[in-house]
Amino acid sequence: MKTATAPHNNLDFAATSDAENAADDDYRISFADVTVNLDKATVTRGGKTIALTVAEFELLTLFLQNPEKPLTRDAILDSVWSYLGSPNTRTVDAHVMRLRHKLEKDPEAPRHFLTVHKVGYRFCPEEKK
Repeated sequence: MKTATAPHNNLDFAATSDAENAADDDYRISFADVTVNLDKATVTRGGKTIALTVAEFELLTLFLQNPEKPLTRDAILDSVWSYLGSPNTRTVDAHVMRLRHKLEKDPEAPRHFLTVHKVGYRFCPEEKK
């Protein structure tokens, strides 16, 4: 596995190569005990596969692309649900809650998917204390 770390956001970007099939390169991003395979649209936590809906995976990908950046609910809605007629900001809240339950060690005290009061949410790859 080839790994390059992006120091500015503390995410591990890894391209893995299967020795038997060199054409099978996967791009992965990891934080805490979570690994996201962007090529295969799969997520593992602690080595176990986590099932995500398409919308949850797109939301997670948006967070991974914007570490430490506060994202407004409207910006999230536009990026993830732009094809829908009239989703509301509660849609974002519900999906962030689902990601917390699936990917946080303690969903009631999240360390990675943080609420930014009166703004929206921020993804923090490193746990904030």
